[in-house]
Amino acid sequence: MTTALEYAASFGRRKPSQEEVAELHRLRDREVDALAKKDVITVEDIQTLEWGAKFKVANEHFNKCNDTAKHALLHDKHHGVRSAAALFVPMPAATPAPAPSAPAAQASVTDVALVIMNGKKHLVTLHGHKSSAGIEEMITSTHPLQLLERAEAFIAGFEGDDLQNGIEELLAELRAVIKPIR
Repeated sequence: MTTALEYAASFGRRKPSQEEVAELHRLRDREVDALAKKDVITVEDIQTLEWGAKFKVANEHFNKCNDTAKHALLHDKHHGVRSAAALFVPMPAATPAPAPSAPAAQASVTDVALVIMNGKKHLVTLHGHKSSAGIEEMITSTHPLQLLERAEAFIAGFEGDDLQNGIEELLAELRAVIKPIR
């Protein structure tokens, strides 16, 4: 059976076709999936891998590698493998969500930014490297908070006016939407 390393070497210096690239990815995935089933990934396991498969191991399964394998990935000849190993952040263990006893509160902008950051200190976006604060700023800039606050102020001017119906309910709805994002 051909390995991803052997298959990639068969291209020589020519650019592979889309079908060949798809096959290379399939071979990489097969090899990485086999390693993911192991309790410990050793340096012997990764030495025979093509650089893309090493990247996937460093990016997804670095925590399963023993110290020698980690050292090899951190010092690999390919910069992508080294970077993935250096930037690896293990996924937090999945914990079952508690049964909701009351309606869940709306997420704040900070909560959403934390989910987007997924434990990373910086995230590359179309607008450059962003910290959690930068992600919050991006969310806030696209959220209609100012428009909602202006609408609230305008409608609040009608509070207590006996000719207006439903003002209290409308203000309560607006304030419920605005409160979590302030």
